[in-house]
Amino acid sequence: VSGRNRLLGLSALGIVTNLLMIRILLQVVEAPMFENQEDFLSLLPYLAPTAFAPLILAIFAGPTLAILGAFLVSLLFSLMLEGSTEIFVASFFATLTGIFLCRNISQRSRLMQACLAVGAVNALLALLFGMLNEVLPQMIGLHILACFGVSVLTGMMVIGVLPILENAFKFITDIRLLELTDTNHELLRRMQMEAPGTYHHSLMVANLSENAAVKLGANPLKCRACSLFHDIGKLVKPEYFMENQVTGMNPHDEKSPSMSALIIKSHIPEGVELAKKYKLPRIIIEVIRQHHGTSLIHYFYHEAQKKSEDENGNSSGKTQGNGNGNEEEVDESTYRYPGPKPEFKESAIIFFADAVEAASRSLQKINAQSLEELIDNIFDERLEDGQLDECPLTFQEVSEIKKSFAFTILNMTHARQEYPDQKEKREQKEAHNRDDSKSPFPEKDKIEQGKATSSSGI
Repeated sequence: VSGRNRLLGLSALGIVTNLLMIRILLQVVEAPMFENQEDFLSLLPYLAPTAFAPLILAIFAGPTLAILGAFLVSLLFSLMLEGSTEIFVASFFATLTGIFLCRNISQRSRLMQACLAVGAVNALLALLFGMLNEVLPQMIGLHILACFGVSVLTGMMVIGVLPILENAFKFITDIRLLELTDTNHELLRRMQMEAPGTYHHSLMVANLSENAAVKLGANPLKCRACSLFHDIGKLVKPEYFMENQVTGMNPHDEKSPSMSALIIKSHIPEGVELAKKYKLPRIIIEVIRQHHGTSLIHYFYHEAQKKSEDENGNSSGKTQGNGNGNEEEVDESTYRYPGPKPEFKESAIIFFADAVEAASRSLQKINAQSLEELIDNIFDERLEDGQLDECPLTFQEVSEIKKSFAFTILNMTHARQEYPDQKEKREQKEAHNRDDSKSPFPEKDKIEQGKATSSSGI
């Protein structure tokens, strides 16, 4: 938690809120109307929602902080009830069960299952302690019902406050990420209709990055959700990107290289604006900013160099000057993306997946050797350019990403065996075309054949 103020604030708020709920419950029980209700007082240890804060911490921060939270809440709850060891043991171990089941949780139904498991363990311990203390069977039954009832109520409260805490503390849970992968999201629907090529590219990048994240032990759900939205900025001018040019018209032909590069780069800030407009999580906005790093837009940079050479006869891309003392050169920064460079593993995986998926479409024939050479060239170029200087990836992890990309692309682009009926039709068509080419009057033969077919009634 050290140095992470938002996580520290969430932890403190969760634990204090949980203790406040327990304190309010104790105040209600101490009211005069319950003074002589011994049966109700015996239910008190099982009525407190001690798993509330630990389950929230397990979802947002992981099991370590959640176990610490469970220990604190259970210990202080037992001290409120005169230091009862039974209450501490029942509360702590039941909550540990819920924390274990909340690891990598991505569905709200699983969260409710975890809460029911807390109630089941609490009920089992209530049965055990009731038998050891020779409690009446009907009271043990009430204790068990109280355990399950409180577990259901705790699950409902946790599910209810999750969206509020996500927005307040700017955290993102796997539950929210899974919701964002729904292709019926308004932005993804727009992309399917307005920029189908970009949408298909995003799907392929999502598959590549998700598989690589599994290999690295990163968050595959984060990779998939961010990949689907990483190119939403292309919705502003979809016709300027190759994957959406179905008519054969390229609007870049009428633009200068610098203007074309500016339009291409603009999909980054425009994507950020769209993400903010549709209230996408911060992690997706960061990936949109970082998925090109500060890499060079090679095509238009070389076009600018070539144009400079043609105009001034300078093979290095510099203007020799025309006697007026004016010398210019192609400014490389004009043709670089604004950045920043990838700063975390999931962002780096998407950074490479985006480049590899786009480049693999240029291969005439995709096989293991050509694909490995392409991937090696892309990775070596990006590493030499310093694009991973701010990312904690190791060389071993980079090697794993390469292997994963090659395996995924080869399986996505594998050829299929031609079906027998299709093969037969193709051979018949080829034979027919050969016969037509041998006839001195192929068009006349086709007309005569058509008349014969129509007259036969077939």
